[in-house]
Amino acid sequence: MVIRTRRPAAASTFSVALLLLLILPITAEATAVPSIDATRKRHLPLPRGLLRGPESVAFDAKGQGPYSGVSDGRILKWNGDAVGWTTYSYGPGYSSQACTASVVRPETATESRCGRPLGLRFHLKSGYSYVADAYKGLMRVAPGGGEATVLVTEVDGAPLRFTNGVDIDQVTGEVYFTDSSMTYQRSQHEMVTRTGDSTGRLMRYDPRTGKIVVLQSGITYPNGLSMSADRTHLIILSTEPCKLLRYWIKGHTTGTMEVFADLPGYPDNVRSDKRGGYWVALHREKNELPFGVNSHLLALRISGDGQIIEEMRGPKSVRPTEIVERKSGRLFMGSVELPYVSVVTRKSTQIEID
Repeated sequence: MVIRTRRPAAASTFSVALLLLLILPITAEATAVPSIDATRKRHLPLPRGLLRGPESVAFDAKGQGPYSGVSDGRILKWNGDAVGWTTYSYGPGYSSQACTASVVRPETATESRCGRPLGLRFHLKSGYSYVADAYKGLMRVAPGGGEATVLVTEVDGAPLRFTNGVDIDQVTGEVYFTDSSMTYQRSQHEMVTRTGDSTGRLMRYDPRTGKIVVLQSGITYPNGLSMSADRTHLIILSTEPCKLLRYWIKGHTTGTMEVFADLPGYPDNVRSDKRGGYWVALHREKNELPFGVNSHLLALRISGDGQIIEEMRGPKSVRPTEIVERKSGRLFMGSVELPYVSVVTRKSTQIEID
């Protein structure tokens, strides 16, 4: 007689646990991405005072800059450590006296008159720069700077209430931009998130004809956007849902939009990483706690197929709005809250703020 014995349950449990221990390290290694420690900082400080909020960062065709829009409605240009920032451009109605914020008169009280530049890009061939001003609409600045010209204040009879992101097709010169809400202005941006407002629009402006077209409406909090390297689609940030969207402008899927990637935080602007992917700045993480570890995700590098391939971490006091990578390996970090632009230098596989 052969007596068959049943394996004890404990032994079976041990086998499963052992199998998991063998598998988990492999899985963790496969999903890990390089992490950049950006706790050390060196800044390009804005002029003294209550000036702050260099939201977007741009460079001209000669590589000069950065240029950035700030809280009093101006576009500033960085001219090196010896000179610092100087005024490059400003919108119609700008007055240095009326637009200077103070403790008594904060910037939100002057924005509707002075403007609030958010998205900023240069058309490299012509030298013109395009500005998505939250209050004034889509503006254009001639080469050399000066007063900006307002190009678009309404589309299809509906006013631009929260003009936000902008990018340019460097071949055709066409300008793509977003209006984050048809209901709320920038000063009410928290309401856009709180109410789940989905009245945002994606539009295209053709400087050759002056024609403006609404490409997509009904978007939930569309923010920054970036054209793909092959110019077939746009990547658009949807802030409150924490998603990247892809809108096709060429091919058999032209005019359609789909989810490109889900993000672990609330995104603001997106820029090309010069390698077929994108840098996405995160204002904060989804489940970020106000206490505990003083570190959070600042940005993610996303591949051309929507995968997270690199991350940047830093103190919670830093909430970036844009990351721009230069060929030199430097990354420039803008913020709508802070009084400086940070410069991050990539060395080999590591990055440190220089």
